[in-house]
Amino acid sequence: MTIDRIHQEIKFRYNRLNSNHKKDFSKGYLDDAINKVQDDFVEMIYSGNVPPQYRFGFEINQQKTDMLLPFVKTTSIVPTFVQTNLYKVSISAIPKYRHFLRGITDPCQSNIDIIRLNDLDVKLKNDNTKPSSKWKRVLGVFKDNYLWLYTGQPITNVSIDYLCSPKPVFSGGYNTLEYDKGDLTAYNSVSPLQTSDINPSFHDILVDMVVQYLAFVVEGQTTENILINKL
Repeated sequence: MTIDRIHQEIKFRYNRLNSNHKKDFSKGYLDDAINKVQDDFVEMIYSGNVPPQYRFGFEINQQKTDMLLPFVKTTSIVPTFVQTNLYKVSISAIPKYRHFLRGITDPCQSNIDIIRLNDLDVKLKNDNTKPSSKWKRVLGVFKDNYLWLYTGQPITNVSIDYLCSPKPVFSGGYNTLEYDKGDLTAYNSVSPLQTSDINPSFHDILVDMVVQYLAFVVEGQTTENILINKL
């Protein structure tokens, strides 16, 4: 769906399901609601945890993989040398980074095993878990907005598969609050329209989620429960 069609469907379904409240929403309000729901959509499908304002269940199957496919990205980064067999990668250098999925280091093509910081000392001392060029194993921990890599040999590059955040939608014709507050990179009245980058096959689910979210926020818990039953 185009962003205009998404807006139209949201208003139609909201008013059809709640005919006592012919609620109209500004373009900016609807864009903000869609952007909030997009974030929830990605996080919900990734984690399997459904926030209380939604009533959708997803199994870990091919459909879930398809839902997240537009947000799976790959980037190649030259790591920063810290000391012998220790490197770091800045998370802020990864565009729209949200969740780590997989990582491989060059030149040895070692897999990055992400571990908890509390387990690091034990893992580094254990012959079965410590970094090893022979077994192509690198340990990774997240700390201070960096991915720290403990290796068994020097590395020159890191390839990371990750889940990115959705691109914000924009229906055009107004200045966003961020732009008015001085962020000149934010959407404004002359910015081009931006529709959701969620797979169009799942825009129908996106619309239903926005309707549920609006009912939860605007009408309150009681009306939200009524709408859930109708949906």
